[in-house]
Amino acid sequence: MTWSKTVDEFLGEWQNGTGWYVYPTKRFKTVTIYAAWIRELEPSARARGALLPHVLRRGTRAWPTRVLMEQQLESLYGASFRADVGKLGDKQLLSFHITVVNGQFLPEHPDTVAAALDFLTEVLDHPQLVDGRFPDEVVDQEKELIKRQISALINDKGQYALSRLIELVADGQRFGLKKLGTPQEIDQVSGDLLVDFLNENRQESPFVFAVVGDVDPDRIQKHMAERWGRGDRRPLTTIQPYTGRHDRNTVVERQDVRQGKLNLAFRTNITAKDPQYPALVMYSGILGGFSHSKLFLNVREKASLAYYAYSRIDPAVALMIIGAGIEFDDYEAARRIIEEQVEAMRAGQFSPEEMAFTLKAYTNDVLSEEDNPGQLIGRQLEQLLIGGGLSGPQLIDALGRVTSAEIVEVAKQVELDTVYFLTSEGDERHGG
Repeated sequence: MTWSKTVDEFLGEWQNGTGWYVYPTKRFKTVTIYAAWIRELEPSARARGALLPHVLRRGTRAWPTRVLMEQQLESLYGASFRADVGKLGDKQLLSFHITVVNGQFLPEHPDTVAAALDFLTEVLDHPQLVDGRFPDEVVDQEKELIKRQISALINDKGQYALSRLIELVADGQRFGLKKLGTPQEIDQVSGDLLVDFLNENRQESPFVFAVVGDVDPDRIQKHMAERWGRGDRRPLTTIQPYTGRHDRNTVVERQDVRQGKLNLAFRTNITAKDPQYPALVMYSGILGGFSHSKLFLNVREKASLAYYAYSRIDPAVALMIIGAGIEFDDYEAARRIIEEQVEAMRAGQFSPEEMAFTLKAYTNDVLSEEDNPGQLIGRQLEQLLIGGGLSGPQLIDALGRVTSAEIVEVAKQVELDTVYFLTSEGDERHGG
């Protein structure tokens, strides 16, 4: 099974800032519906973007409280609903997901898809307002929850170090911004501001709609035209890849931590829509994607210098990230061995067996995505916002055709941009 249209077809049919996808398949007994407003990530609005989905899930005109919403979902044969905020490159995604059992598997075959679409419409079009604004109690509760999330991210030192690295690399570009904003920005949001922000999104923000399940694409198109085909929204723009160029910039930060976090960002100049992307995927997989990879074997297993060591690529902004959790004393040795593995890839020092193991591991990963509607939608949305690329069986096929020479060619393009080391407050051995 494939999506009802390609990325190019989707963009070609984009009308009034609205577009839709359908993945018709009989593989699942459920139907998953996803809707999202796509916004440019910006400091002036990111806190409102973080709050709005969570406030909208708290009540509607028909079901004024969260309890009544849950009761309505339960009446839809235990449907599940989630509202959240996400980030992809320089975009902030205000997303809404509902999953419902396909009525054909239920007694009397109720039209659960229509009911789910109606539920989603009610959430987006008819929120619970008091005197024209979101209730202060609801907004204040969600503000506290968001601030707790921000604190949790700061306390998760692995995630903190990764976000700091991206922030340093971005150096003011929007992909370096955090999707939730700051506690101070959250505090400044009021119920009035959120209503204005909701209306702005309804009228102006690009709106993406995707459905996975045994459904008729024509029916979804009709629903879109009737419910959300209005307005003159901004055109959808693709993610802007990294355009900076740091010369092996090194930043050391000291905090009260028990384990050092060493993260390195490399420029690849390759996004998912580039012809070299499959070779880059294989490159990163051999280098540090799996337990058979060079970083895992050499930094963690042989030298015993890391609790974890990995590499991963960001297909949207053309970066590769290497991360390792290390003892504070092992910074120089761990960095040296990591850079030795990068040099080994440039020199073509990898075997056919490593390529085969990597292809098999990626094949397993990609095929597992085929059994998860959320991942199917996520990877298609990623392709849309990047402007193209391969996924699923097509990506597996492309990975299988990658040659060692193509991997070496990619390896020679990868350049170290920024190094970030999070160490203890008392560590004075390292610069920064």
